[in-house]
Amino acid sequence: MRYRARFLAFVAVLLFLLPACGAATQVVPGPSTTPTPYPLTVTDDRGKQITFAAPVARIVSVAPSATEIVFALGAGDRLVGVDDFSDFPAEAKALPKVGGFRTSPEKILSFQPDLILAITTGNLAPALEAQGQRVVVFEPPDIDGVYKNIELLGRILDREGAARDLTQRMRARIGAVADRARTAASKPRVLHEIDASDPTKIYVAGPGNFIDAMITIAGGTNVAASAQSKFPQLSVEEIIRSNPEVIVLSDATFGASPDVVAARPGWSAIDAVRRSRVYPINPDIVSRPGPRLADAVEAYAKLLHPELFP
Repeated sequence: MRYRARFLAFVAVLLFLLPACGAATQVVPGPSTTPTPYPLTVTDDRGKQITFAAPVARIVSVAPSATEIVFALGAGDRLVGVDDFSDFPAEAKALPKVGGFRTSPEKILSFQPDLILAITTGNLAPALEAQGQRVVVFEPPDIDGVYKNIELLGRILDREGAARDLTQRMRARIGAVADRARTAASKPRVLHEIDASDPTKIYVAGPGNFIDAMITIAGGTNVAASAQSKFPQLSVEEIIRSNPEVIVLSDATFGASPDVVAARPGWSAIDAVRRSRVYPINPDIVSRPGPRLADAVEAYAKLLHPELFP
């Protein structure tokens, strides 16, 4: 169905393909202190080991966050192809495109990559690996996982110095938010809406993902934290019963807005609607676990605690 296809496309972006405020994180690329030894074996977020016999020269990224990390580490010149969603930084827009949500292995192989950065959604990674390709999959469960992904890619690209600088800057900014948020008098209940194409079953951010971690760091409580999946569908009754005090809309580009939310049957009883605390947010900022995550955390904190983050 249409809403299902749209959600799957969004989750593909969310998982890595899945940060609207603040300046983008900039990194001055620096070389590693010592050359990367080869053969180099790394372990990705699937627990799978990938071995490199020589430096990586040709990268295809089917994940916008991965694309952003490669550029932030000063290795954008090694990208030979990216997915249709990779649009940041500006240089990414000019790169050859390998397709969108339904990228084919054959299209990717035509670019002759020696590294493919992919997501866990679908069968793309197994299909490529069956043809002898090196595929690194990142699916960070929290913000520490994002740091680890950046540092791992720094090792692979022999850009460990740049990766270390980037994660240190991110840690400092996100840590500053966490410290201030801890002084808040309360932790508002937050619903992070991902897709409401089917208004009777709305996809939201659940537990075990970096959005849930972002809500906690910014001083909130995720109303879907006890769900059974990372991105559950909640019924209208469940949402009304959870009574969120803040609703954050990452599906604003799909037509969601505070007015649309307020007009939904029964939602006028929700605290967030009654107190006009329904906020759109840039989905690219909050759905890409990469260099702009500090921007996302800062933006989120301003929504949850404007008294602390003016």
